[in-house]
Amino acid sequence: MDQHAIIIADQQGIITFWSKGAERLIGHPAVEAVGKKLDLIVPHEFRARHWHGFGKAMDGGPVSSAGQFFDLPVQCQSGETKTFRGQLHVLRNEDRKTIGAMAIFSTSD
Repeated sequence: MDQHAIIIADQQGIITFWSKGAERLIGHPAVEAVGKKLDLIVPHEFRARHWHGFGKAMDGGPVSSAGQFFDLPVQCQSGETKTFRGQLHVLRNEDRKTIGAMAIFSTSD
């Protein structure tokens, strides 16, 4: 599983889980990433679009790309933007209330 970055964020976009694979692929150690906003990894030029979609998803709106594989630009600790292949998932509790989001991705090589 270390070849996969698994990142979980709450409804406010605060990182609550950062896997060993995320440490390896993105460069930030978990101790530095957990508790930070997703802006840590969302490249500046994509932030407005990211937060618009994230907000709609957290409000319970439809997420057409959920579970679909796509290429995702990620801002790494080095400052470099890399493209990873991955999926996004909306997380819900037993009552189907949205409680956060999860991204799972890996390098495309």
